[in-house]
Amino acid sequence: MRKVCLLLLGLLFSPPSVAVGIDLSLSDKTANFQFLFDSASLGYGGADIGVGAFYNENNDWMTSGNLLVSSNPPSGNPWQFGVGAKAYHAELDIDESASAIAIGGLVRYIVPADTPLGFAVEGYTAPSVTSFSDTERFHEVMARFEVEVVPSTRGYIGYRWMETRVEDVGRYRLDDEFHVGIRLFF
Repeated sequence: MRKVCLLLLGLLFSPPSVAVGIDLSLSDKTANFQFLFDSASLGYGGADIGVGAFYNENNDWMTSGNLLVSSNPPSGNPWQFGVGAKAYHAELDIDESASAIAIGGLVRYIVPADTPLGFAVEGYTAPSVTSFSDTERFHEVMARFEVEVVPSTRGYIGYRWMETRVEDVGRYRLDDEFHVGIRLFF
């Protein structure tokens, strides 16, 4: 836990050319924090790259890293699609760890309005072949309603379902909650 906090603090105070945004979502039982990076410096314009930390009231800790390449729809097209991968490592309160590399995607519909609104669904799945340690599978699905408050800030209300299957334990749910969040870009 201490190493995760130090890593996140180091990323927070890194040069501004590295971190370009943060995403924070909170529910009554969970907290999720993610740093977003400038993908253009890596040659992946149009990609969301991030590292994050997740914590729940069961004292489960998880770190993650993701790469999501999204389309930039032409003017007038309200649909956005993306595909990508996400790596997870969780220390579960049941004295087990869960690690996986998942593939997934994003579908977003942007409602044309004076204040842009959007609906997004994002999901990732890792079968047993890309799940490590005692992990047999890992799944995460998120749905959210977004409002662009100002051009560099989005607020959202969403739902996240995250579950893993651990050998000798069975299904273990990390999240099954509605949350509120904010995404800031600098």
